[in-house]
Amino acid sequence: MKTSFISTLSVQTTMRNSIAGVQREMVKANQEAVTQKHADLGVTLGASTARALDLSRDITRIESLHSTAALATQRLDSAELAMDNMNKVGLDIQSAMLTLGTSSDATNLATARSAMKDALESFTQFANTSVQGEYIFAGINSDVKPLQDYFAPGSPAKAAFDTELNYYVVTVKGYASKDQMTAGDMGQFLDDLEKKFNGTTPLTAPPHPAAMAGKDLWTSYFSSASDENMKSRIGPTEVIDSSTNSNSQGMRNFAFASIVSYELLQPTAKQEARDIVAERTRTAISKAMNGVDSINQQRTNVGIASERVSKAEERLEAQKDILTKSLGSMENVDPEEAATRLNTMKTLLETAYTVTAKIQQLSLANYL
Repeated sequence: MKTSFISTLSVQTTMRNSIAGVQREMVKANQEAVTQKHADLGVTLGASTARALDLSRDITRIESLHSTAALATQRLDSAELAMDNMNKVGLDIQSAMLTLGTSSDATNLATARSAMKDALESFTQFANTSVQGEYIFAGINSDVKPLQDYFAPGSPAKAAFDTELNYYVVTVKGYASKDQMTAGDMGQFLDDLEKKFNGTTPLTAPPHPAAMAGKDLWTSYFSSASDENMKSRIGPTEVIDSSTNSNSQGMRNFAFASIVSYELLQPTAKQEARDIVAERTRTAISKAMNGVDSINQQRTNVGIASERVSKAEERLEAQKDILTKSLGSMENVDPEEAATRLNTMKTLLETAYTVTAKIQQLSLANYL
């Protein structure tokens, strides 16, 4: 029979290894208790790991679409609010023209012109609304302010109008002043100018430089917006216009109405010519608000897009909930079981420390 000797060192080494093992398990148990997920998904799930990764990617994709939809909602809500304010300003123009009537009083005319200036300034401000640094009425040119300030020093828009008016008065009619224009003259001038505002008649040279011949008055001098709107993907297969632009007929008509009334309702003009201006202003502002491609039509389109985004967000939330529950059933741990296991590990570790301490105190000197 062979006798084996067990030293105190070997016992201590065994206990240290046991403690290290318990500590590793305790770290995993603590991680699972805090995160409530398996510490090592690969080991736990095995062949199902790929499925868990696919679900995780799908959830990330849905979250990305949801963020895009939220930004689209912000843009659309801001656009709808801005156009609501434009509509109110348009009503102010109609009210001012109704109040003026056929009055030739200089004070009444000055009041009406002041109302037109305020309306155009407010309209320009609303058209240049931006969200997170992007202009919502600029189409895809979202980093460029879409509408020129007509009253700014050196305004290209103001210069373009003056060029058209002066050419017609001096060159075409041979008058010394626009105050000599008759009702027929004013009607002819406004017919031509409105067509150029609407883009149905291009610029000519003269009166404009040769390089501008054939171009659109509005997009050359008034608007820097693109006709193509911003688009946002709000679902795997659903894309919407998440902005609008200032090149619509409604916005062109609004500017036309406010500019011609501000510039031509002068007390020195002939009454018959002023009556034509007032009539055309009322017609143009009505088309701007409620005509084809009007501001209110744009507002309706934006409202429809907002509703689509809202429904898409609901669908995305529902899909995320389903996928999250499926993923949770695979990678989540029972929080109570994880807490119990962590406490058990703590108890084992404390016991191991106690035993180790007692072993270290063993010495033959205590028995001599």
